[in-house]
Amino acid sequence: MSQHANAAPTAAAAEAFDRGLDRLLCAVGDPLAEIEAALSEHPTFVMGHVLRAAVAVLAKDAKALPLLEAALSAACRAGSGPTDHERRHLAAARAWLSRDPELAAERYAAILRDWPRDLLALRLAQSCYFFVGQTAALRDVVDLVTPAWSPGMPGCEYVLAMAAFGCAENGDTERAETLGRCAVEIEPAFPFAIHAVAHALYERRDFAGGRLWMRQHEAQWLAGGRMVAHNAWHLALFESASGEPARALATLDQRLIPEAVSSASIAADATTLLLRLQLDGIDPGSRWQALSDCWDAHGTPGFWPFLDLQAAIAFNAAGDLDRAQRLARAIAALARAEGRSAHLARTVTLPGLRAIEAFAAEAYERACIALRALLPAVGQLGASHVQVSLFERMLVEAERRCRRPALTPAVDAAGCVTADSYAASPGWAPRPLLRQVAGGTPNSRLKARLNAASES
Repeated sequence: MSQHANAAPTAAAAEAFDRGLDRLLCAVGDPLAEIEAALSEHPTFVMGHVLRAAVAVLAKDAKALPLLEAALSAACRAGSGPTDHERRHLAAARAWLSRDPELAAERYAAILRDWPRDLLALRLAQSCYFFVGQTAALRDVVDLVTPAWSPGMPGCEYVLAMAAFGCAENGDTERAETLGRCAVEIEPAFPFAIHAVAHALYERRDFAGGRLWMRQHEAQWLAGGRMVAHNAWHLALFESASGEPARALATLDQRLIPEAVSSASIAADATTLLLRLQLDGIDPGSRWQALSDCWDAHGTPGFWPFLDLQAAIAFNAAGDLDRAQRLARAIAALARAEGRSAHLARTVTLPGLRAIEAFAAEAYERACIALRALLPAVGQLGASHVQVSLFERMLVEAERRCRRPALTPAVDAAGCVTADSYAASPGWAPRPLLRQVAGGTPNSRLKARLNAASES
């Protein structure tokens, strides 16, 4: 039983909470269905409402904000006051609702100083840090809790999977693969851990190995849950890079485009895959128009810069210039405001829109200049290295088409950042296996921010 389930009013409610938490952490099934059944009988179960809120935060989708607001309101009406642990979870979720994802990340991470075995806080902290582009914190926040964990403890597989993803995003792909495989050995039906290994293999450019890995575990990641389409995208990337574009195109048509209307994140995966395939010489047919229509239906400019740029790619590729201009006007209006979203609009999204517009218009000289200016800032988009490598691939293509000398030697033909460029990155170093170095600590910047967040 998880530490949160101990606060449940009945044994049945505790079991429902644990099932919901496991589903959320594994990315299988529907965690909401598990906890909402318990909340219908026990509406004062505060941690049940916290888990509902967590589903909304983890979605990273503006359409999930009403669910988050409802969960927080229900928690406030739950009768007796929340415990300190519950209160801090609710405060972190409120920061996300108020569109302050950095504060949400810090508040979730600060919970871990006092409750290092809080897997829900760990998963949400890592998700929020991912959203705001704080790549080092993806690894550091797991290092913060590793002294409290050891092999064989219930839930250790979740820590291993999160550590694997953090290592993959920080260039330590060998350790990431090892940790992720360990997690899958403990729990084979674990799409999130399967996905972490896929990141490690792609960033190491082991496309054949990645294709084999995803196919070997296809039954597990296809079992249902929020990561089915995203893992299908990973498989398609491996297939495309391994010389099987027809298989990748079939995945796009069968698993991504049909689901793109229901999820902006899936629409983003479909967009990045279609552009990669088109750059490889595949005829897009009418697919750009289908994706343009999906993006027009999502229509929440400014919530997530990475999604704004993917929408712009689809609008421009489909020739829907009215939609592209409407998006640009919305971002320009946001850029004139104050705050984090406005800053990102000015420094990342608007430059990205200009680069995409130039590339789509076949103004490759202008696209080269704009993409070179954009690449140092793509880390702020809130996306993985695999996802943002699309812009590096666009630059390679723009340089080829305007016959300029390539100035991106650290990018290979598949649009991947090479291992050498990671090794040259400031702060990069191999990380020993989980628990073998229990003294791993977060960097001083993260530690200082956690101190401040715990007081707010």
